[in-house]
Amino acid sequence: MIGAICGDIVGSVYEFDNIRYKEFPLFAEDSEFTDDSVLTVATMDALLHGIGYAETYKKWFLRYPGAGYGGKFLLWGLGDTLTPYNSFGNGSAMRVSPIGLWYSTLEETLAVASASAEATHNHPEGIKGAEATATAIFLARSGTDKTGIKDQISKQFGYDLLESVDSIRSWYEFDETCQGTVPQAIICFLESNDFEDAIRNAISIGGDSDTLACIAGGIAEAFYGIPREIEEETYKRLPEEMREIVRAFYNAVAERKMAP
Repeated sequence: MIGAICGDIVGSVYEFDNIRYKEFPLFAEDSEFTDDSVLTVATMDALLHGIGYAETYKKWFLRYPGAGYGGKFLLWGLGDTLTPYNSFGNGSAMRVSPIGLWYSTLEETLAVASASAEATHNHPEGIKGAEATATAIFLARSGTDKTGIKDQISKQFGYDLLESVDSIRSWYEFDETCQGTVPQAIICFLESNDFEDAIRNAISIGGDSDTLACIAGGIAEAFYGIPREIEEETYKRLPEEMREIVRAFYNAVAERKMAP
């Protein structure tokens, strides 16, 4: 989703230079896509063309091997096998957003989110993070209000979503796990006023900024939509082959909605 990609790009300059406030330029001169965007596009590619997730993730990794992947994924991408490595890192959640838009039922969404995670992150927490993120997006785009999203995610996945953004900001540190990223990103969405505010919330708590904003941005887009000027600036910062996949994905989503 372009909202997830936007969050990644905005957060890219703060991942290793955290800030704890919301008043910052949304796009800096050196804001750029990272592995979060590459693998989100890869998920779109897999959905569009019916390719296996592991195969597609490795294909896109090899196109952009310097995009800032985690150490275990980097080794997997450079290796000769497609065998998953039992990770519970937040990579499974940051790339899953397109699945939340693609399917017409929550059951399908959950099954495919799980399959996308299992390509690499086959630890139960890695799978849960992807499922929870995709579920939040599915509910948001289906008209469920924030209370309904919060209650279902808490009940279904056991995430504590009661803490405020202000409280998280006071103690949160860099955490690359699903269990230490996904709940916080969802809270940043729940406490937001619009798409941009969700991104600013996510950046302002510190931590793994690009991935937090990527996850929050996907949910926020599904709930609010994305302002045209922010969408256009996001597209400008992607290479043409990635823009083509994103546009083809949205066209296909629109066609699926119109199908009987």
